[in-house]
Amino acid sequence: MSRVSDTRQRTRETAAALVADGRRPHELTVDLIYAAIQQGSRTTINDELKLWKDERAKADAVGADLPPAIADAMRSLWVAAVEQGEKVFNEHRQALESDLDAQKRAYDDVAVERDAAQATVHQLQHEVSQLREQGIEVQQQLTRETEAKRDALGQVQSLQHEVAAVRTDMAQQLEAARQAHDRLTTEFQATVAARDATFQVERDKANARVEAAQARMLQETDAAREGQRQAEQQLAKLRQRSEDQQTSLTELRLNMARIRRELADGEARLAAMTSVTGERDQLALELAATRGQVSGLTLALQSAEARAVAAESQLTVGHKRRQSKQK
Repeated sequence: MSRVSDTRQRTRETAAALVADGRRPHELTVDLIYAAIQQGSRTTINDELKLWKDERAKADAVGADLPPAIADAMRSLWVAAVEQGEKVFNEHRQALESDLDAQKRAYDDVAVERDAAQATVHQLQHEVSQLREQGIEVQQQLTRETEAKRDALGQVQSLQHEVAAVRTDMAQQLEAARQAHDRLTTEFQATVAARDATFQVERDKANARVEAAQARMLQETDAAREGQRQAEQQLAKLRQRSEDQQTSLTELRLNMARIRRELADGEARLAAMTSVTGERDQLALELAATRGQVSGLTLALQSAEARAVAAESQLTVGHKRRQSKQK
């Protein structure tokens, strides 16, 4: 936004320029000036234009009674004087406006400082109030602490008396405890000595029983070793007998096989001689005899097998007994 001084100055300059171009002063209007300068308010332009017209009318009235040359010279001089006056006036006005702006800025700065000072004053007043309240609270707290200190001193003195009494009681109890400890120690030592003597007697008895048990164990061990040796000898005999019986059984089985082959041959011959009755009877007799022999051999074989089974059973029982004795 343009300043008022610029609008007034440009209004005068524009009016002078329009008159110089041939327009008459009374033909100048606010709209014409505003259209030329394009700034300021119409009220300011109107006021300044009226002043300029009045000054122009006065100058024209002064020059009306003078010769034209003098009047023109006076008008020119008047215009120059007016322009110079306006220039000086504008310079003074600008200086005053600058001073006014500086004073306004200074006033604003002073106002800001004043507000800050007032805020500081209010803050300090508030702090002073708080400090006063804190001082009152501290004074009250100091009073309470003083009273508490007095009470504590009284309690300390009372506790000191109680501690002295407790120390006396503790000394008496400690002396009684020492006497009781000495008495219990003596009784305990006597009890330990009696138990030690009893333990020695019991230990001697236990040692005697252990030695007797060890002697009996050695005897039983020797007897067990002798029984084991006899069992091993008997087992060896049984093994030898079993081997002999196995040999006999093998021979019997071979004889039985041979007899069975002979029986088969006899039966073959019997089948070949079925046409002859005598030979059949003879063969029947031979067959009966052979069958008797086979039955005898079968019985002998069964007896041998029974003896072998019995020998194996005895061998097994003897082996189990030996194992149980070893365990």
